Amino acid sequence: MHVATETTPKATPKVFRFLIVDDSRAIQAIIRRVVEACGYPAVDIRVAINGEMALDALKDFKPDLVITDWHMPKMSGLELLQTLRQLGQGHLKVGLVTTETSPTMLEEARRNGAVFVINKPFKDTDLIAHVRHVVPVDGQAPAPEQTPEEVAAAASLMITQECKDLIQSVMNGIPFRLLEEEPLVAHALTSQNLIGLYGGRSKPVTAIAVLDTNAVCILGGGSSRQPPAAVRQAMQQGQATESMVKHASQFMQSAGALLRIEAEKEPIPLSRTSIVPQSFQKLNELLVKNGGRADFRISVPGYGDGRFSFLAV
Repeated sequence: MHVATETTPKATPKVFRFLIVDDSRAIQAIIRRVVEACGYPAVDIRVAINGEMALDALKDFKPDLVITDWHMPKMSGLELLQTLRQLGQGHLKVGLVTTETSPTMLEEARRNGAVFVINKPFKDTDLIAHVRHVVPVDGQAPAPEQTPEEVAAAASLMITQECKDLIQSVMNGIPFRLLEEEPLVAHALTSQNLIGLYGGRSKPVTAIAVLDTNAVCILGGGSSRQPPAAVRQAMQQGQATESMVKHASQFMQSAGALLRIEAEKEPIPLSRTSIVPQSFQKLNELLVKNGGRADFRISVPGYGDGRFSFLAV
């Protein structure tokens, strides 16, 4: 007698969709290889050679991520970002892979919604880290980067005017603007960042400070009386000098007295500093979940902008 058996159909793997926009076939192939190495169960990768072709493709293709070059004929990557916002498609995730190094232009891309900006030439591992952060392999969206409660807590971590006064005291008369900023997130960091660990009486690490490369150049260069041309060059190269790092660390040291952490009644000493990459996991975790924060943007005419934050641990 034949006995029928019931088999459970195999689940169809989720297909992760990507659009690569670059006028170089070689770069298209490299980025395709990187995406295929990210570990997604199935991928649908399409390509376009400029922003106009990308817009045509997006009419009937909804990617999880668009990875685009900046400088292309007909429509650049930045123009593509701006057009998507104008068309009400600002929700699409777009990352830039580019030779563009101007801090002002890179910040313009982030303001227009770029989820990451990575410079050519790049390491495969760096781009993989960016792609997997924005489009997790398990298909789960990243945790909310900031809850309303955490935003409220940020206001008490450092008083903006006190921070402004401190910067005024170290910048040797260089004009600047200090603005409270939206919470700093991992994809908005520069490729290298200066972090400082504050050790208090309540626990070994009470808070951290993080300065992106531009902030290190601005604060460190200004306080060490570096010529404006040297500061601009360091920002364009994405590489702060040893003197800039030293003086930016001294700014962090002084800022410990401004941190408003209830368990600490005295100024919190800076225990150590180090340079870490954008992909540094512990920093990325603290940017998402922390005990309070203060986020700032410093802007100097002729230099550009830098970002820095203080996070309670």
